[in-house]
Formats: sequence, structure tokens, C-alpha cells
Amino acid sequence: MAKVALVTGANKGIGYAIVKNLALKYTELQRTQSLTIYLSARNKSLGETSLTELQKELKPQKILSDDGGNVDLKFMRIDLTDEQTMENAKEDLLKNHGGLDILINNAAMAFKGSAFDVNVVRTTFATNFYGTLKLCNYLLPIIRPEGRLINIASSAGRLGILSQELAREFTNDDLDVDGLIALMKKFEDAVEKGTWAEEGWPTNSYGMSKVGVTALTRILARRVNSEGKDILVSACCPGWVRTDMAGPAATLTTDQGAETPVFLALDETTVPQANNGEFWKRCKVAQW
Repeated sequence: MAKVALVTGANKGIGYAIVKNLALKYTELQRTQSLTIYLSARNKSLGETSLTELQKELKPQKILSDDGGNVDLKFMRIDLTDEQTMENAKEDLLKNHGGLDILINNAAMAFKGSAFDVNVVRTTFATNFYGTLKLCNYLLPIIRPEGRLINIASSAGRLGILSQELAREFTNDDLDVDGLIALMKKFEDAVEKGTWAEEGWPTNSYGMSKVGVTALTRILARRVNSEGKDILVSACCPGWVRTDMAGPAATLTTDQGAETPVFLALDETTVPQANNGEFWKRCKVAQW
């Protein structure tokens, strides 16, 4: 049975580079089991176009199944604001593969410039936090033993953007998903009331969405540990990468941005030895 990986938001930028480098690295490691990678995007046309481009890009490497290799690339539509696409993804993965081995939650959005109000917060959270949470709810139960769940977080969502009191709340080992949602709603309410700064919150909806993603990662790691499931859960910062979101001044290429997520997906030495639920940067455990 083939190993199966799914990368969200993969029609461009870091997601596209993750799919490409996952295929290249898997082949480099000379694993005998075949690997199917789903390039996922919310727009079917853009996703399928990117899939075709990537297949052409990798053809000279002869790593794809059509060229005698053991990697197969496919497209799957997932929109983090549309739960039906998540349910469809779960059903398709179960029907065609019996489960999933690697889930990389990369899809995210950010407003340009300094736009900040409660509508910006709600729109950003809908994709980056709630969308990621919902997809985990659908797909974590079908991740097989020895599987990996990697959430793309950000240094923009470091704990230092919060007051010390709020940071303690987000890192509380007793925090569960309901408690996390309550904290995210608390920020939203504070922005709506105009009291966020005095309550210790940042003027940063994207950063807060990624605080939520990293906290969620820790909660899910505790959950799989308590249930005795052999699944490694990680959050990571890909770095400041030149994408449509980060802009042309960023210092890293998309391939460099893909390095840590791919490492977390495939490494068999360092990652299994670390505590589950860690935050990673440059392929090392980092301070959140």
C-alpha cells in the first residue's frame, strides 16, 4: 500500500515547494514504498494547472510513477472555509487509500498592509485557525500509525506578541480545544470593543491566527499521546519566504521555506526523539 501525503494551499508559494521537495526528498531517501502526494487547493482550475506544471518540472528527474519512479502526484480540492470539501477529502482518502500518512496544513491568508478591525480578524481566523482546526478534526482520525501532522505556523505568532498573562493561558497544559476557541473569541471580542491593546493583545490578526495554530498543535499532540496513537504532531515556522503573502523583500526562496516542513514529514532520526507537539524552525526545535 502506498504512503499518502496531503499538502493544503499547494497551488503556489511554500505549498507548491513543499509538494515538490517532498517528492524529491522521498526519492533521495530511497524508500521502497511508493508515495502518493495530493496537491490541494481551494480553486480546482489553479490547482490542476499547478499540478501539471509540477509534473513537467519533475519529469527530468524521473521520480514520478509515469517515468518509472515511485512518487505519484494528484490534485484534491479543499477549501478551508467549506466543510463539505473537507468531508469529501476524508471520504476520498478512505475509499482510495484506506487512510492518510502525512498531513501538512499550509493553507493560509493575510491581509495586505495595516488593515485591522473585527472583520479582518474574523476573515483571517476563518481560514488560518478555524479552517485548520476543522480539517484536523476530519483528517486526524484517519492518519495511520507512524503518521505525521505538520501545521505551518509562523514567528509572527510567537508568544512574545501577547501579555505574559495571556501567554500563560495559551501554554497551559490543561488547555483543550474548547478553551483555545474561547481564547481566540476573547481576542475577537476585544477587537470589536476596541479594548484589545489594554487587555494585552497585539494589533495583528495574522499573528494571532498563528498563535492559535501553534497552541492547537500542542493540544493535538497531547490528545494523540493520551490516546496512545503513534502520530507525530509538529508546528513550524518556514521562515521569511518570498511569496505573494510575504512580498519580494523576504530573504528565503520557497524551496528554502519548504525545508523544515519536509524534514518534519520524513525525518526518522531527530523528529521522533523530540517531544510531541514542538515548534520547529530551521529543522530544529525552537522557542515558541
